Amino acid sequence: METKNESMGFSHEDGLKTIYAMIASTKSTIGENYLFYLLWGYLVGLVCILEYALIRVVNYEQHYIVWPVLMGLGMVLSGVLTLRRQKASTHKSFIGNIMGYLWGGWFFSLVIILFFATQVQNYNLVLPLTMVMYGMGIFISGGVINYRPLIIGGIISWIAALVSFFQPYLVQLLLMTITVVVSYIIPGHMLRSVAKQQRS
Repeated sequence: METKNESMGFSHEDGLKTIYAMIASTKSTIGENYLFYLLWGYLVGLVCILEYALIRVVNYEQHYIVWPVLMGLGMVLSGVLTLRRQKASTHKSFIGNIMGYLWGGWFFSLVIILFFATQVQNYNLVLPLTMVMYGMGIFISGGVINYRPLIIGGIISWIAALVSFFQPYLVQLLLMTITVVVSYIIPGHMLRSVAKQQRS
C-alpha cells in the first residue's frame, strides 16, 4: 500500500504534512467568525432590552414586534457578511464547511421549534427553547475550533435555559440578555483579539 501511494507521488510523509497544514490553517482562521458572534450578540441583547422597556416602561401591547424587525435586519447583514467573505476567500476550508452546515441546520431547527411553540400559544417556551439552541450552536462551534470560551458560553446558555423555564417572561428577557453577553459578545471580542494577533 505504501509503495502504491509513493508510486502515485503521495508518500506517508506527504500525508502527514497535509494533515499538519490543515491543522495550522484551522488555527490561523480561528477568529474569522467573530463578526457573526458580535452581530448576533449585540442584536439579540438590544432586542431583549427594547422589548423589556416596551413591556415595563411603555406598556406597549405589540412589544414582540422588535423581534421580526431586528432579526430580519440581522439576517440581511449576515447574508452581506457571508457574501463578502466568499468573494474575498479563494477556497473554502473544511472547518468553514462544517460551520456553514452547523449554523444552517441550527437556523432551520430554531425556526421549526419556534413555529410550533407559538402555534400552541405557549410563549413562555420561546426564549428558553431559543437559549437551548444557542447553547447547542455555541458549544459545538467551540468544540470544532477547540475554543474554550465558546464551550463555556454554550454550557452557561443551557443553564440559563433551564432556569428560564421556571421564570416569567420579563425575567426570561433578562436571562437572555445575560446569555448573549456571556456566550456571544464576550467570546466574540476575544475571537476578534485572536484574529488581530494572527494578522499582525
